[in-house]
Amino acid sequence: MSCPFKSLHAVTPSGATPPPKCGGAINKLVIFMQGHADAAFLLDREGKILYRNKAAQLMFLSDVNQMNICSLFSFTQSHAAIPGSSDCWDDIAKSLSTSEPQYHDVVVMENDGELGFRINLVKLPADLLGEGNNDVFACAYVTPAHDHEHNNGKKNAVHTIAEDGTEEDEQLHRHMKDVVSASLDPMVGINENGTIIIANDPAVHLFEYSQAELVGKDIASICQTAREVQNILSFMNASSINQQQITTAMTKSGREVSIELGLSLNQSFAGYKEPIYFAHMKDLSVLEDHKSKIEHKETLCQAMINASFDPMFGIDQRGKILVVNEAACQSFGYTREEFLGNNISTICNERDAAIHDEHLKRYIRTGEKRVIGRKRPLVARRKDGAEFHVELGVSEVQLSNGEKMFCGYVRDRTQERLDKQMLRRKDALIQSEFFQMEEKDARGWRKTVN
Repeated sequence: MSCPFKSLHAVTPSGATPPPKCGGAINKLVIFMQGHADAAFLLDREGKILYRNKAAQLMFLSDVNQMNICSLFSFTQSHAAIPGSSDCWDDIAKSLSTSEPQYHDVVVMENDGELGFRINLVKLPADLLGEGNNDVFACAYVTPAHDHEHNNGKKNAVHTIAEDGTEEDEQLHRHMKDVVSASLDPMVGINENGTIIIANDPAVHLFEYSQAELVGKDIASICQTAREVQNILSFMNASSINQQQITTAMTKSGREVSIELGLSLNQSFAGYKEPIYFAHMKDLSVLEDHKSKIEHKETLCQAMINASFDPMFGIDQRGKILVVNEAACQSFGYTREEFLGNNISTICNERDAAIHDEHLKRYIRTGEKRVIGRKRPLVARRKDGAEFHVELGVSEVQLSNGEKMFCGYVRDRTQERLDKQMLRRKDALIQSEFFQMEEKDARGWRKTVN
């Protein structure tokens, strides 16, 4: 089944996500196109538009999906015999290459005259498309004509430096090595073919290769995402992707490591013979290990809290519930999700709920303890509105950020009060049945006394 690009329409102002069944590289290309300031189109083999980004939507407000790209622009080159006609696509498609972008000067007719643009067309290679994406053939990237002229000036200057040999490759390589070595995170330099030409010590350590082994390897063998992003940058004629990529890389031993990847075309080495891409990588495995340990401690802590038979609450200094145990949920009738984030006054009776926050603010302000460290009888309220007697104990925790947290243990006294009432009744019964005495009053009448 082919990738369903034909079901895509113009991106809405809120943006859209690429189809979930498409290949990973195509997804990244579409995501990049969505956020790009210039108009970009994906085309099929007949030159029909399969997808356009938001910038292209603004350029053509009407629905142009499934229209031929040649029908939108008037091509000024000689091969476009009929400007604005779709007949020119066959000639263009035959000459498209996956290695070298093809440029075409075009115009768009407006009410007040012509607008000049330049289309950068490139055929998308099979390794970028992946299996099942046969509908997609080429990418068209449209820039204003004046931007192209400006960029051409810079590009010619670059070629002049390289051709004149004003800077030796060896000197540039040393400069590049100094830059890469200065990075504390793993960093490699990649040529346009995806071959690693330089790597720093953190990269050598992370991927478990020697310096000699790492240099000369295909970046795809270590991190496929890095090669995909490099292809996207090359095809879109861009210098970097703004969003960092969370992906995986493979070490020499076959161990998979999680990394944060940033890739950019570096402009600092203009005299170098070919484009150099720098891959910046942050090893996330240490962070993930640390996160795993924190999660383990939190799970252990929650298990210990849940082991308590009495309800337990942890609140911040504004009264918001941060921690709650299972006993509290069972006793008060709320779920854990309903408790977390809500104010502790939820379980207070109507009178105490109205003044609870003021008491908390007073303590934060004055430090005067009235409840903390003492047991206090209160009336609490369940979710169904039923009130019951409890005993509350509160302790204070000072956090590292300077704020306070309070832990409260609530003991349900309902059964205790019922037991006391039963004991009083039994005591009264015993007194009336077994401890009565008779005596005579002054007139000789007998009376019963306890």
